[in-house]
Amino acid sequence: MLLEMRIENFILIEALNLSFDRGLNVFTGETGAGKSMIIGAINAGLGGKVSPDLIRKGANKSIIQLVFADLSDEVIQLLDELGFSDIDMVIITREILPSNRSVVRLNDRVITLPTLKKLSDVLIDLHGQHEHQTLLYPKNHMKYLDLMGDKSHINLIDQVKEAYNNIKSVQRKIEELSIDENVDVNYLKFQLQEIDALNLTEDDENNLENKYKYYKNLENIFTNTSGVLQIVSGEEAFGVKEMLEKASTLLGEVSSFDDTLMKYQESFSDIIYRLEDIQSDVRRYVDNLDVDEQEMFEVEERMNAINELKVKYGRSIEDILIKRDELDKKLLVATQRENMLEALNHEIIELKREYVSVAKELQKSRHDLKKNFESLVIEELAVLNMNNCKFNAEFVERKLQDGEYKLSPNGFDEVEFMISTNPGMPIKPLAKIASGGEISRIMLAIKIALSQHDIINSLVFDEVDTGISGKTAIVVGEKIHKLTSDYQVLCITHLPQIAVMADKHFYINKAVSNGMGITDVETLDSVKQLTEIARMLSGTGSDTAKQNAKEMLEQAQLYKDIS
Repeated sequence: MLLEMRIENFILIEALNLSFDRGLNVFTGETGAGKSMIIGAINAGLGGKVSPDLIRKGANKSIIQLVFADLSDEVIQLLDELGFSDIDMVIITREILPSNRSVVRLNDRVITLPTLKKLSDVLIDLHGQHEHQTLLYPKNHMKYLDLMGDKSHINLIDQVKEAYNNIKSVQRKIEELSIDENVDVNYLKFQLQEIDALNLTEDDENNLENKYKYYKNLENIFTNTSGVLQIVSGEEAFGVKEMLEKASTLLGEVSSFDDTLMKYQESFSDIIYRLEDIQSDVRRYVDNLDVDEQEMFEVEERMNAINELKVKYGRSIEDILIKRDELDKKLLVATQRENMLEALNHEIIELKREYVSVAKELQKSRHDLKKNFESLVIEELAVLNMNNCKFNAEFVERKLQDGEYKLSPNGFDEVEFMISTNPGMPIKPLAKIASGGEISRIMLAIKIALSQHDIINSLVFDEVDTGISGKTAIVVGEKIHKLTSDYQVLCITHLPQIAVMADKHFYINKAVSNGMGITDVETLDSVKQLTEIARMLSGTGSDTAKQNAKEMLEQAQLYKDIS
């Protein structure tokens, strides 16, 4: 449920903090006071379209924060999929910036707008004046019917989606094979032979480069290592070894007089022995230096060949080997295309057979739901003073010109709600019959019919009372409150018959501060609620209106006590 909402610098709202109850939370106020701003702020917080125009004049940004608690299993599961585990409260914060962009955070972690919308779909259901219009589009009707289904029905929906995705996956493979239909097999073979001729290994890169550098610098290597031998062996005027032996001799002559000098003399002796070992190793290295003209030629030729391959197939030997595997697979596909296409076509025939089978099961399940759904909606419409209505969820099988089923991830059926609101009138599509007020009541009837099945536990109604009055308004108020046994409900209304059913009543007021309009919201106690209901009844709040308001509130409380 929506626990709290914070709004800063949103249109005419400077700063506002609201706390909501589980039951019916009602917003009322004078026309133009800013009731729509509350819905606008909720919609923006849920990921709706925003613009810099929504930022209050003089502010550098607008902030909407929504806090949800008592999360449903579906919300917790989705949060876990999104990487938010062990969360018992959702805090959505959206900052609207002048640069025509916004920043969204979920529990202080930045998330994308699509992620927010996905989460919003299972957190709260917003029915504003424009949202009611979604009921007019047949593409949305199937989802209302599916909400009536149990776990086995949902499982069928998932199976159809999986079967559809399997078909699409095989179709993509067939398309890829078709794209490669004009591949030149001979050229592929040439490319593979060109790479395979060098018999490359991953170690070639370093080994060849090291050998190449060795042969290119062999003369320098000989000169420098020979020079080292001259320096060490004493072939120069002052050899290192000769000087170290002289130093050791000098220390040996006086080492018997001081233990420290003896240690120095021993250290020099160790250095001389180590130097002799190095001298022997370097001499062997120099003696073994040899120019293998043939190997040097082969290394250079191989290096040139590899560099040519790098120009064609990649920057490194690793890239060339990867390209070689790709070419090999491509050649295999090219030579086996006909067999592969035949196998895939057989596979797709079997997958379509499986799809049709499970889609027909889903179709039957939906037809079973249809009767119960229709009767529940008709029953609720009658209570909402839409008597003698005919309501039907009409199925249409989608087929192609050749008679095959038209596949979709939702089955091969389309559903459209049909209605007749007056006796003797033919039943027609909902969009061609219903008025604005009727659409509001039909949506309310559907929500009541689905109340035991919906995964969402918070509803927002804006102007659900459009086009109704009198006894119908009383019934609508009672029905909205009835929803609170399954939902938390937020409702903006201009009818006292609905406002008296409030468990928490908010009054929206518009004032002027520092020459600027400002919208504020006050939580009403019982006395102020009485005054507001009287104002809604008469516009003046007279004593007679207050007496009528008192009676309406008492009747509303009586209804809530016994319902």
